[in-house]
Amino acid sequence: PISTVLQNGDSQLIISNRVQTSTQKEKEKEMHLRLAFSLLLSSSADHNYNAALRLYGPPAMFQEELKLPPKPCNTRTETNAEILRQLSRDLSNIYDLELSAIDGYRMFRHAGSDQPSWGYCLESARIENSEESLILFRRDEELHEDRFLDWVPLSSCYTLEQAKSCDVSYTGPSEEVLRAILELFRDVFEFALKTNWSYDKRIEFYHSFPFEELPSIRSVKAFRRTLFSCPAFDGFDWTFPEVEEIDE
Repeated sequence: PISTVLQNGDSQLIISNRVQTSTQKEKEKEMHLRLAFSLLLSSSADHNYNAALRLYGPPAMFQEELKLPPKPCNTRTETNAEILRQLSRDLSNIYDLELSAIDGYRMFRHAGSDQPSWGYCLESARIENSEESLILFRRDEELHEDRFLDWVPLSSCYTLEQAKSCDVSYTGPSEEVLRAILELFRDVFEFALKTNWSYDKRIEFYHSFPFEELPSIRSVKAFRRTLFSCPAFDGFDWTFPEVEEIDE
């Protein structure tokens, strides 16, 4: 499982729904984020997507370097082909109303001293000689907090129904928006399979994917054109619906 992002406007990415910064330093950080994605769109084919994000990371996204989770020991992680196959299968079931995108890709985590939070379930891994599984969990981002992406025990996470039974209200994308995000990820993993993305490249993509910035189906569709037009996805053919034709 996987799964939101920046809003596109006139061939450059514009940050929306951000709280107005009160200091010059914060304004400079916001400018750096816009510059990063401008570089992403306009630079040559050898320009690196993740290098731009490292250099011009938005507030609370990166510190001195990316804090990415290593591949967990004694586990079998999913391959690009398995992730793509699972996404395609899940989307088919979602279209047939046999599965909810929220049930499949959103969970609530409350374990130990960690801040309770909803988040995205991006991949799974089976621990060898154990019934326990791990999930790659991307916690919903809060202002002024480091971005959290890590492998966590599935037993520490709760589905929507389990969370409701504990009087926890759901927060996050709607079913329709999450479905559009999953469609985007399916297309990303077609490219990942074709170009043989490594584990590290997948993790960097998950970490840098700005989920919180896509509040609507329209914004997801608009971002699709921006994402797949950047040099990181050079050499792969895409078709894009016109944003004006997208119905919410």
